[in-house]
Amino acid sequence: MTARAVALAVIAGAALTAAPGAALAAARLECTAESRAEVAPTFAVVALNAGDEPAREVRPEVLYQHHTYAGEAATLEPGARREWRLALVPPPSPGTFAATVHVRYRDALSRWRSVPLVAQVPAPDGSPVLARLALEVRPVGRAGSATLLVENPDSRPIAGRVVLVLGDGLATDPESLPVEVAAHGRTTVPLVLENRGALTPGSYPAFALFEYGDAGTHHAAVAHAEVSVVAQAGGARARPLLVGIGALAATIALLAVAWRRAAARA
Repeated sequence: MTARAVALAVIAGAALTAAPGAALAAARLECTAESRAEVAPTFAVVALNAGDEPAREVRPEVLYQHHTYAGEAATLEPGARREWRLALVPPPSPGTFAATVHVRYRDALSRWRSVPLVAQVPAPDGSPVLARLALEVRPVGRAGSATLLVENPDSRPIAGRVVLVLGDGLATDPESLPVEVAAHGRTTVPLVLENRGALTPGSYPAFALFEYGDAGTHHAAVAHAEVSVVAQAGGARARPLLVGIGALAATIALLAVAWRRAAARA
């Protein structure tokens, strides 16, 4: 039976950068995911370690239709590739659904990392997704912003929710937002990102997922972008410096008061 592949997930994993002249050794996973309509619905996740350090305890976790599926943990040496095939429950109704994936692993410093992916899972009789998404992300220091464009080419309005899927260390609040788009219309959704994990400057994948219903059919539209994490512009250094200057000023003021009191007594 011919496999039906849908929505390949993209290259993922942190493309880290180092200071000029410094060598950076790290595991870097490139991952893809796809739904295959075989005898039973199957979800395939592939991870390749394109870095120069081993990735340990690598395992995919797939969230689909309120169920979590996990693959067996494995160690990927530099250049090694691993594929996991997970049997999914059939889609509950006509349309296209989404599976959210986090490929988790430990890096050379035993820190947990994750690579996010989102792939569509179509029902056998599902109709195509008409909504189109475009995700634009601006550079993130301690925080940043993104814009999601949702287009509806259909003659009926649509309404659903948008979720931004990120890897460990990046976060957005709120995690989901309601979205309504008029017939033959478009709308822009502003999003805020935070670098809560003090991530190393580099490129990190992000996915926008828009799920909505239309005439009893479920639809899931997906967009991908890379988040450019940049060095924080002196914010972390400036604070201790300001605290030090403030403490020095307070000390000088106390010494001046003490000197005046001593002079008055004399």
